[in-house]
Amino acid sequence: MKKILYYITDHGFGHTTRAVAIIRELNRLGTHITIRNSNVEYLNKALPTVTTIRGTTDVGPVIKKNGISLDKNKTLEKVSRWIDTLQQTANSEVHLIRKIKPDLIISDISAMPFIAANETHVNSIAISNFSWLDVLTGLQSREIHMLEEAYGKADFAIQLPLGTKMAIFKNKYQSGLVCKKITESKEATRERFGLKKSEKCVFINLGKYFRIKPKAENNIRIISTGARIDHDNVTYIEQYQEGQNLVAASDLVICKCGYGMISECLTNKISFFYIADDNHLEQKAISDALLDKGIHNRITNDALSHLIIDERLMSNTKIKKEKNEVEKVCNLINEFI
Repeated sequence: MKKILYYITDHGFGHTTRAVAIIRELNRLGTHITIRNSNVEYLNKALPTVTTIRGTTDVGPVIKKNGISLDKNKTLEKVSRWIDTLQQTANSEVHLIRKIKPDLIISDISAMPFIAANETHVNSIAISNFSWLDVLTGLQSREIHMLEEAYGKADFAIQLPLGTKMAIFKNKYQSGLVCKKITESKEATRERFGLKKSEKCVFINLGKYFRIKPKAENNIRIISTGARIDHDNVTYIEQYQEGQNLVAASDLVICKCGYGMISECLTNKISFFYIADDNHLEQKAISDALLDKGIHNRITNDALSHLIIDERLMSNTKIKKEKNEVEKVCNLINEFI
């Protein structure tokens, strides 16, 4: 049985959810996976038969309390400290890699594992819709060079859509969308959340900072993971383990401009609106890619706070269904091994 050591950046939930999608499929194909990440509790629930070894793999942008805007100064301070420790951290990982003896190392999208993989003579693959080189501004030339050197050690890259050009990777494959498959029927999910047959479901997946006063028709149920909604027919939930099921069972999704939620909307053909901060370059890249697809579903914070949710809003956000290529990507990984 082939073995993969899978590193997931500790920044951003979308990285973790798409890694879960890939790991589930690789497991189905008979590949043994070990994960390296700090989010052990979530991963243990999502992948109960897979070993996750707790450890910091990466850092990324610091987001302000509003849940979307980039704090540039704190980001630079945090990322600079991390880059300075890349080699030292990679040296520590060498011991783990020699113990596990993987046939392949995958990273989404920490630069550090490529250094450790190179030092242990293990092939490595990058999987992401961006690299940190593409979305971090203000780095010193020395720091940029260190990241370039680290990413340059990757043997192969799988470039996901809704992102940047990832120009640092020369040997790469441009994939379609990759995200979690649904694990139960739409009817079962609606029943799980107590939705009546007559009700339309609007899933609002935003942070607790948001306060929304929508006008909504009586047959609309709003499900929120954090945003406070001034409306009578609202159900508040914790972060749902299999959120892709709720996306697929919804009539409309309102979310931040993140790869995970938007890819799940596109592959399940679910209407959505999103908010974005152009100073956060990953969000800008995703938003620009949606515009290129002819999807004009961006909404401002002000418009969001006084939203009118009705049948017209839902019908004006129709999208084309896109294929989930998780199986294709996993077959490619197995061929690479």
